[in-house]
Amino acid sequence: MKRWLGASAGAGAVMVGGYALAKGARKMPAAFPPYAGGAGLTEYLPVPTGLPAPVARYIEVACGDRLPVIDSAVLTGRMTMRIKGLSMPGRWRFVHEVGSGYRHYMEVTVFGRTVTTGEEWYVDGHARLNLPGGVVENEPKVDRAANLGMWGEYLWLPSVLALGQWQAIDEQCARLVVPQADGPDQLIAWFDQETGLLDRFEAMRWRDVSDAEPLRWVCRVHAWTRFAEIGVPAVSSVQWGDQSQPWLRMSIDDLVWNADVSDYLRGSGV
Repeated sequence: MKRWLGASAGAGAVMVGGYALAKGARKMPAAFPPYAGGAGLTEYLPVPTGLPAPVARYIEVACGDRLPVIDSAVLTGRMTMRIKGLSMPGRWRFVHEVGSGYRHYMEVTVFGRTVTTGEEWYVDGHARLNLPGGVVENEPKVDRAANLGMWGEYLWLPSVLALGQWQAIDEQCARLVVPQADGPDQLIAWFDQETGLLDRFEAMRWRDVSDAEPLRWVCRVHAWTRFAEIGVPAVSSVQWGDQSQPWLRMSIDDLVWNADVSDYLRGSGV
């Protein structure tokens, strides 16, 4: 104990300085500017009948008694991403064009400055990844994983989920059949019994091209918010079955409905 106390002047300064450095490195960047455009929610459809009970309750809580027509969505937010055991801050923008696919743009930051970027496209049934480790494309496992992930991200587009093919399981969960060219996949949806909201999606999903088998994949919602009175995830996380904690945690800053994203979907950058 005396040895620690005796070194406190120098060691304390190093510890304080190290803490400040680490805290600064984990500082969240500013959010991306809001996406310009968007027609908002102007058209509505009736809620489908015959949905499994927990799904019907979720849609009622999230959307009310009618479904907004959603052709596209631009989601903007911030994140922490675990990279080789380190939790790194960053920001993201995801764009979805329903029926065509999505594009993800992500930046990892240190001291609020961008140090690396990554982009993912899933368009017309095919995925392309441009990540710091290189480009991945023309891989059937990646295509299949991207399609399943797209449906998982429809958590932010609840009316699209409502129009999906659901199968009842019990009062707490239901199965969403995910259409896919080589045969359907599935997402198991678990619902919060108190709020009625969707708690998480679980699936068996490919992670890497070299994997012999798909892994358990969990997309969990930790908090909810509303944009234009539609309930969407405010804070969410993604975790693989062989991980002890999520590799990605996301919070949303902005959501734009029904913008013309056809060029953005096939473009690059923020």
